[in-house]
Amino acid sequence: MMKKFPLLYLFMLSVVLAACSSDSAEPDPVDPALPSSVTYQLNSVAKPEVSGKVTFKKIDDGTTEVTLQLNGSSTDVHIGHIHIGNALGGGAVAITLLPIECDCENSITLVTKLDNGTAISYKELYNFDGYVDIHQSEDEMEVIIALGNIGKNANK
Repeated sequence: MMKKFPLLYLFMLSVVLAACSSDSAEPDPVDPALPSSVTYQLNSVAKPEVSGKVTFKKIDDGTTEVTLQLNGSSTDVHIGHIHIGNALGGGAVAITLLPIECDCENSITLVTKLDNGTAISYKELYNFDGYVDIHQSEDEMEVIIALGNIGKNANK
């Protein structure tokens, strides 16, 4: 009977590890060349201790879940946007994201359209000509604490 416990333990461990794996490598069933999620790094700008990332995750109903995550930020309410264009050149705000409130350092916004009402799909966001910025606070919008290119600009 004792010989079965190590096998049972290994089986249970493999089940737990499989349940914890990331889904970012899974392809989109409609477009297998497109992963079901993508993550972009956000680099520190005004505050060297701040870093972050933005993740786009496809939801089955056509919605994109946009998650902002910061590390090393203050407890201010941070405002985030998706802009048109490259981070070096700047551009207009395309999507206003939900603020990062409290000290939880993240926010989740469900996106189906741009701020002007134009519909946008996960595939369009995945290939978007844009960048994300996060501001210190609503009162300090001129202070950008994190910034990163997304979509087709991600490697620029």
